[in-house]
Amino acid sequence: MKKLLIVLIGLAVVCGAGLPIANGIIMERTIKSAVEENNNKAVKARTSPRIKIVDYDRGLFSSRVKWCIENPGGFPGSDTAQLVLVTQGTHGFFSVTSQTSCEENPWYMQWVNTRLNGKDPLSIQTRFSLAGTMDSTIHLDAFSTEDKGKQIDVHTLDLDVSTGRGFETLDAKGRWEGLSQGSEFVMGPVDFTSDLYQLTDMIWAGKNTFSLEQLNINDGKSNPVDLSGLTLNFDTSASEDKKTVTMAMDFHVDRIALGGKPLSDWAATLKLKQMDTAAFEQGILLYSDMMTQAGQRLEKTGGNPGDFQRILKDEMARNTPQLMSALDGLLKKGLGMEISGLDIDLPEGTVTGGLDISLKKDLAPSNFFIFAMQPDMMFAFFDLDAQLSLPYALAGGIPNLTEPLFPGMATGLFVIKDDLLSLDMHIKEEKLFLNGNPVVLNQ
Repeated sequence: MKKLLIVLIGLAVVCGAGLPIANGIIMERTIKSAVEENNNKAVKARTSPRIKIVDYDRGLFSSRVKWCIENPGGFPGSDTAQLVLVTQGTHGFFSVTSQTSCEENPWYMQWVNTRLNGKDPLSIQTRFSLAGTMDSTIHLDAFSTEDKGKQIDVHTLDLDVSTGRGFETLDAKGRWEGLSQGSEFVMGPVDFTSDLYQLTDMIWAGKNTFSLEQLNINDGKSNPVDLSGLTLNFDTSASEDKKTVTMAMDFHVDRIALGGKPLSDWAATLKLKQMDTAAFEQGILLYSDMMTQAGQRLEKTGGNPGDFQRILKDEMARNTPQLMSALDGLLKKGLGMEISGLDIDLPEGTVTGGLDISLKKDLAPSNFFIFAMQPDMMFAFFDLDAQLSLPYALAGGIPNLTEPLFPGMATGLFVIKDDLLSLDMHIKEEKLFLNGNPVVLNQ
């Protein structure tokens, strides 16, 4: 019995001593896997940043990793073309804890030394577990700096980020107390959360939330802006077979004042329904590629912002076949857009309404040329239900709203009901009805 106990104790000691070593190996695999995954996505999306491990020194009970985040397109100024990170990890029995710093970036340390009296406000702590998960805590101390002779106060930031095994899930929760520049600009606090899972290489599904307590802008040169109580909720979900994606966003603003005119209680929900997943991803990649190419061309011309619109237009023309292909993939049966819960309080009254439009069958881009010749044909492709009500005092002085725009209309877009302008539009039996009357387009 004693011999067995001695053997078991010996095994426990050996295993206990080996756990820190094993955790060091897990940390290295986790970091290298994250780097490889990020770079693979960057190659597919033809974007940056990309990550490079400069040096990885793994010991028995500690590790030191030097890596850099690179931007192949470059930033203005060669001294900020990359961000160097140094991670010092301690191998524990059940996990690895590490500290990451930016101390090997001369431009960053110069800013800390000259603007913040040598006190680095940034702290990054990460825990790598035996299960292959990673938990990071990022903290930014409040600090003040100057820009063009004006003091800017940056307030505290706290962010917690967790990734699942294989980096297929992401959970994040953070709060930023905001920033301010005297009474001219005040923003914050800001709260945000994410609960996501990777649907494809480029698409993450799940929920994001964002809230902003206040935003005040009053520089004395333009109309002041005073906003409070903004909340945004984003939800991306996939069908059971993952072939379609639905994205929903709802927002609410407690109060907003533009130019001293107070408004309150703005709310609505916007939903893009049943987008083809493959076509949506193709569109994301194409957009990313065009923006990257446009940015690189802009940098070569000297970075004049006035040239960007022309360059982007050229990129769109160059990618017309790919754009049409992505559009063709998206225009499938079931694709739709829905606006619900529209509720906007104005001094003149309340604006309410909703919209639900969707495709009843696949629609080829070439059909748009046919619709231009025979507009009534489009009603065979769409389901439509739309209502909008707004105060007459808001837009009653615009005659085109209440008068027919062409002979095929029995009424204007709106009809007057009491003190409101009302719109009711829907498609029924492949015919368009506006405010209870059929609309004839082929005239």
